[in-house]
Amino acid sequence: MARMSQTVKEILQIVVFLLVVGILALAFVIYPLNRTKAFLARPDIADYNPDTLPPNDISGLAELRAVVDTFRVDADGLTSLACVYLTPIPDSNAPMNPRGTAILLHDENQDRNAMLPLTRALLDSGFAVCLYDQRASGRSTGAYHSDGEYEAADLTEVIAFLRIRDRTARPFVIIGLRVGADAALLETTADQPPDGIVAVSPYITTDRWLDILMDEHDMYWIPFSHTIFMFWYELRSGYAPEGRHLENLRPPKCSTLILASAEQINDETMTAYTQLAKADRINKETLPPDADKLNERIIAFVSSLARSH
Repeated sequence: MARMSQTVKEILQIVVFLLVVGILALAFVIYPLNRTKAFLARPDIADYNPDTLPPNDISGLAELRAVVDTFRVDADGLTSLACVYLTPIPDSNAPMNPRGTAILLHDENQDRNAMLPLTRALLDSGFAVCLYDQRASGRSTGAYHSDGEYEAADLTEVIAFLRIRDRTARPFVIIGLRVGADAALLETTADQPPDGIVAVSPYITTDRWLDILMDEHDMYWIPFSHTIFMFWYELRSGYAPEGRHLENLRPPKCSTLILASAEQINDETMTAYTQLAKADRINKETLPPDADKLNERIIAFVSSLARSH
């Protein structure tokens, strides 16, 4: 009987050990790996093949009143960005130079087609527009998004392409959503900043990026969640972002409009970031209630820059 009890005890210890190992594997390997793919990979990751992406044509752009030019920019030797440059067509035969230039950066869950309503509004207002599929989106290559660091480097390459070809009529403005907004804010610290940026729902820091994404995707709490998540993200994506923290951020060097939800606009990180800049450089506003109102506010901001040039 004693021997039987000892055997049962050993079996129970083995079962408990296996349960603990299983829970740890689930919490620190399986679950974060699954979540990394679910909300940071491109939507079509299961079928993604860089050699069979749709061509970079004018699909969806035919109804826009504009001269359309498609091109590709090789961002880093591995990432090819599918870009479009649109010049407004004047209402008469008289030549008309664009009132300015806007680069549009969609958020990480969409592609450039999501920016067509704003593109149309800018063209109608006389601005030239460059829009492109960000990495891991649409017709561009790449399997994973980043926290904005790699997207900012991509943006720098697109701007260089446009500047060499004299396609950055002033005011030169960058308009970005979410990760696109972070790319715009990071790029504006370059030696040749744009004349203005509009950042819609930026993440600002890497920790805030992770917190917002985990909340949006109802991710379960796990110990050391940021560290574990970034470890598997870097392993999956091949990226090694440095990580943005308030102490190593620099404020934008141009007029900046930040639009975010009422909850986010005055949170601790956003407030601290905006205090880095001169009082008249960053304007924070609550995100308008719908897409039409948002586009109207963006057009008003860009038009105000045009009047000052």
